[in-house]
Amino acid sequence: MNALQLATKIKDNSEWRKAYDLIANAKSHDKKMKAYQNFEKKFGINLNDSIGIYVKGFL
Repeated sequence: MNALQLATKIKDNSEWRKAYDLIANAKSHDKKMKAYQNFEKKFGINLNDSIGIYVKGFL
């Protein structure tokens, strides 16, 4: 799955969007890292790497 497909999936799926919003709206670095871990654990995709930068650009 490329970054555009992933961004589209996040936009179209409310569960994925809610998990992504936890990352985007985290107030501290620790909370952001925890949200990244939870997203990866739940969906099997690590957004804390280069693909995450592109996904953020598409959203």
